[in-house]
Amino acid sequence: MSVAGAILHSLARCSFIRHVTRGTFCLVLPLCVVSCLAGEALAQGQPAPPDCIEGAVTLPLLGGSGDSPIIPATLNGRPIALYFSHGFDKLYVGNMDGFDTYDTHRSGMITTNGIYTDPQPIIQAGQLAIGPLDMGTPDMIQLEDYPTQKIGSRPLIGVIGREAFSHLAVLVDMPHSAFALIRFSRDAACRSAPAALIGAGAQALPLHGKGLIPVSIDGVARDFVLDADTPITTIPAIWLDPVKDDPADPAGNSGVALYGTIHSYLKRTTVKSMRMGAISLDHMSVYAQDDLGMGLLGTDFFQNHIVLFDDPDDRVYLLPSAPLPQKPGENLHFDRFRTGRTSVEDLSGRARRIDRKNRAGQSTGVRSGLP
Repeated sequence: MSVAGAILHSLARCSFIRHVTRGTFCLVLPLCVVSCLAGEALAQGQPAPPDCIEGAVTLPLLGGSGDSPIIPATLNGRPIALYFSHGFDKLYVGNMDGFDTYDTHRSGMITTNGIYTDPQPIIQAGQLAIGPLDMGTPDMIQLEDYPTQKIGSRPLIGVIGREAFSHLAVLVDMPHSAFALIRFSRDAACRSAPAALIGAGAQALPLHGKGLIPVSIDGVARDFVLDADTPITTIPAIWLDPVKDDPADPAGNSGVALYGTIHSYLKRTTVKSMRMGAISLDHMSVYAQDDLGMGLLGTDFFQNHIVLFDDPDDRVYLLPSAPLPQKPGENLHFDRFRTGRTSVEDLSGRARRIDRKNRAGQSTGVRSGLP
């Protein structure tokens, strides 16, 4: 078991957490959990002083194989579910069918894939809780073209992004179907605690520019977003050799990415050389997309890696991991792909393409919003 798996196993055995508040994100672990963590880490030969972990919340991932990370939550006490993706900044919801919502009479200018801007309304829908974390009554950016989905009996209302947990480390462990929010001590003696927790063999990379990481594509440094909502890793077509249609397979080499009213054409291809520090993804099968401002490491990457986002320290830790057997998924994603020969619709007229020659100061990530 990896150290990341050990923390989840230990917390499951000692599963009560006290004094959780949204304002300070003060999570206090009981002594038995701290002892479990220290014991598991020492058994792995990893130095993880127990005082370095001030608290944690663990949740199961509700989806199956191929689904985006989905976490349980409640809205006004009603069980719901949310996607999580570090590629999104805020909380985005769909049409909220079946929920009472409040119009704040405010809107946000949304940037999709670093290319398109589109104003969208900001609403509220009541008290949100994620496990024991009281998230208050958050603003929700509503994308009315997105239907409310379901997982089991829970409405799957939207996707929550990195800013909701900006003071915490977020562990996305899709190989073991687990999710955790962790508060590390910021004392100098605890600087190595995140690396010690995730375990030997992890690659540490800097996070910059609101969630970007450096990735080498064919020897050239490129900006990528770790977006667990993108089904297949997708790369700007301009970074790659031109992709030719395969006459022997006219349906299997293309697809369409659906971002509400924005429908983007995709072509399947293979990257010859792709490196993230010491991690090699050479000959990875990806999609090439024309209207894309950064690379997107998608669900296919997360299914084989444990990822620890340490936003307070602007770092991310990546650990290759073989996935455990999982139940079949339902292809659940907030933004969706369709494969095969699917027509690409024009924009509805609302979305405006950003002038690439004058993009200084634009928000980055799969989707970002400014009030």
